[in-house]
Amino acid sequence: MPIYLDEDMVGQDQAEICYPHLLLCMGVTVLMTDGTLVGAHFTTPGTEAGVMAEMVRQIAAHPAAMHELYCAADLPEHVVKFGGMNVQAKAHALGFHGTAYSFDSSNIKPKDGTFVTIRSNGPNNRCGIYYKRDEKVQPLYEKVGPPPQVSKVSPYKGTQIGVPASKTGLSAPANKLHKANFLLQVKRYTIP
Repeated sequence: MPIYLDEDMVGQDQAEICYPHLLLCMGVTVLMTDGTLVGAHFTTPGTEAGVMAEMVRQIAAHPAAMHELYCAADLPEHVVKFGGMNVQAKAHALGFHGTAYSFDSSNIKPKDGTFVTIRSNGPNNRCGIYYKRDEKVQPLYEKVGPPPQVSKVSPYKGTQIGVPASKTGLSAPANKLHKANFLLQVKRYTIP
């Protein structure tokens, strides 16, 4: 079962990380060389440094190395309007060097954010990026069973380890998530 990272949460999964309701946020995922995903749901500049520090901590604690970086956001909202770091700045803050990809959801014109999921295809294979307008997925969000434990960064409480995500699954399959086309919808970067 994939993990769902709400606002200012950091976590990892061997197969899939979901980012519900990316409105002015950015979902940042690192594919490790063993195929594991480490991700974070960045919101505003006020918590960006704390979320980044927790993501760096989790990556450093992982036995594998970073392989590729995936960023998904309404880029004009996250970077221009709300002052979040862009893809290159996030890569540098992570100490990442290599191939990075960004999916800009502004092109689909979501009314209330975007649901994005990053799926690992194993070591040394490019991940899949799947998406749908959040308003079409939001009615399916639910909390099922014992929630996966993730870290949450709060400007008031600092970093809390082992905080349950408020969204841990979907009550039914999201009807046909769209697969992002790497030729038309995903921008590729080489981070020196």
